Amino acid sequence: MNPLMTELESLFSALSDATRLRIVFLLLSKDEGFTVQEISKSLDKSQSLISHHLACLRNCGIVKVEKKGKFSVYVISDTHVKNIIRSAIEHSKEYSNSILSCEIIKEEKS
Repeated sequence: MNPLMTELESLFSALSDATRLRIVFLLLSKDEGFTVQEISKSLDKSQSLISHHLACLRNCGIVKVEKKGKFSVYVISDTHVKNIIRSAIEHSKEYSNSILSCEIIKEEKS
Protein backbone atom coordinates (compact mmCIF):
# COMPACT_ATOMS: atom_id res chain seq x y z
CA MET A 1 0.00 0.00 0.00
CA ASN A 2 1.11 3.54 -0.71
CA PRO A 3 2.65 5.14 2.44
CA LEU A 4 0.46 8.23 2.01
CA MET A 5 -2.66 6.05 2.01
CA THR A 6 -1.48 4.33 5.20
CA GLU A 7 -0.83 7.71 6.84
CA LEU A 8 -4.25 9.05 5.83
CA GLU A 9 -5.97 5.90 7.04
CA SER A 10 -4.27 6.29 10.42
CA LEU A 11 -5.11 9.99 10.63
CA PHE A 12 -8.80 9.41 9.93
CA SER A 13 -8.80 6.41 12.26
CA ALA A 14 -7.48 8.64 15.04
CA LEU A 15 -10.33 11.07 14.40
CA SER A 16 -12.98 8.35 14.12
CA ASP A 17 -12.89 7.37 17.80
CA ALA A 18 -15.74 9.08 19.69
CA THR A 19 -13.65 10.06 22.72
CA ARG A 20 -10.79 11.43 20.61
CA LEU A 21 -13.25 13.38 18.46
CA ARG A 22 -14.86 14.83 21.58
CA ILE A 23 -11.40 15.86 22.81
CA VAL A 24 -10.69 17.59 19.48
CA PHE A 25 -14.02 19.43 19.59
CA LEU A 26 -13.33 20.54 23.15
CA LEU A 27 -9.86 21.80 22.21
CA LEU A 28 -11.34 23.70 19.26
CA SER A 29 -13.59 25.57 21.69
CA LYS A 30 -10.74 27.36 23.49
CA ASP A 31 -7.51 28.56 21.87
CA GLU A 32 -5.71 28.54 25.23
CA GLY A 33 -6.18 24.78 25.44
CA PHE A 34 -6.97 22.44 28.32
CA THR A 35 -5.06 20.35 30.83
CA VAL A 36 -5.64 16.61 31.06
CA GLN A 37 -7.58 17.23 34.26
CA GLU A 38 -9.87 19.79 32.58
CA ILE A 39 -10.49 17.50 29.62
CA SER A 40 -11.17 14.59 31.95
CA LYS A 41 -13.69 16.60 33.95
CA SER A 42 -15.38 18.07 30.87
CA LEU A 43 -15.83 14.67 29.22
CA ASP A 44 -16.48 12.77 32.46
CA LYS A 45 -13.73 10.26 31.67
CA SER A 46 -10.74 9.09 33.70
CA GLN A 47 -7.48 10.99 33.42
CA SER A 48 -5.66 7.83 32.36
CA LEU A 49 -8.11 7.26 29.50
CA ILE A 50 -7.81 10.89 28.39
CA SER A 51 -4.00 10.69 28.55
CA HIS A 52 -4.09 7.55 26.42
CA HIS A 53 -6.24 9.25 23.77
CA LEU A 54 -4.16 12.43 23.87
CA ALA A 55 -1.03 10.35 23.20
CA CYS A 56 -2.66 9.01 20.04
CA LEU A 57 -3.75 12.49 18.94
CA ARG A 58 -0.27 13.85 19.68
CA ASN A 59 1.42 11.03 17.73
CA CYS A 60 -0.81 11.79 14.74
CA GLY A 61 0.03 15.50 14.88
CA ILE A 62 -3.53 16.52 15.76
CA VAL A 63 -2.70 18.05 19.14
CA LYS A 64 0.43 19.39 20.76
CA VAL A 65 1.45 20.08 24.34
CA GLU A 66 2.44 23.53 25.53
CA LYS A 67 3.93 24.31 28.91
CA LYS A 68 2.08 27.10 30.75
CA GLY A 69 3.81 27.58 34.06
CA LYS A 70 3.76 24.24 35.83
CA PHE A 71 0.89 22.92 33.66
CA SER A 72 0.93 20.96 30.42
CA VAL A 73 -1.82 22.29 28.19
CA TYR A 74 -3.11 20.53 25.10
CA VAL A 75 -4.07 22.55 22.02
CA ILE A 76 -4.89 21.77 18.41
CA SER A 77 -1.55 21.49 16.64
CA ASP A 78 -2.07 23.82 13.69
CA THR A 79 -4.45 25.44 11.22
CA HIS A 80 -4.40 22.34 8.98
CA VAL A 81 -6.16 20.32 11.66
CA LYS A 82 -8.61 23.14 12.37
CA ASN A 83 -9.41 23.37 8.65
CA ILE A 84 -9.88 19.59 8.34
CA ILE A 85 -12.35 19.56 11.24
CA ARG A 86 -14.21 22.67 10.05
CA SER A 87 -14.47 21.25 6.53
CA ALA A 88 -15.70 17.93 7.94
CA ILE A 89 -18.37 19.77 9.95
CA GLU A 90 -19.58 21.65 6.88
CA HIS A 91 -19.57 18.46 4.82
CA SER A 92 -21.50 16.60 7.53
CA LYS A 93 -24.11 19.34 7.71
CA GLU A 94 -24.55 19.28 3.94
CA TYR A 95 -24.72 15.49 3.65
CA SER A 96 -26.19 14.63 7.05
CA ASN A 97 -29.07 12.48 5.80
CA SER A 98 -26.87 10.52 3.40
CA ILE A 99 -24.17 9.97 5.99
CA LEU A 100 -26.62 8.80 8.65
CA SER A 101 -28.41 6.45 6.27
CA CYS A 102 -25.29 4.77 4.86
CA GLU A 103 -25.91 1.04 5.27
CA ILE A 104 -22.25 0.17 4.76
CA ILE A 105 -21.16 2.32 7.71
CA LYS A 106 -23.95 0.84 9.84
CA GLU A 107 -22.75 -2.68 8.99
CA GLU A 108 -19.14 -1.86 9.80
CA LYS A 109 -20.13 -0.46 13.23
CA SER A 110 -22.01 -3.60 14.24
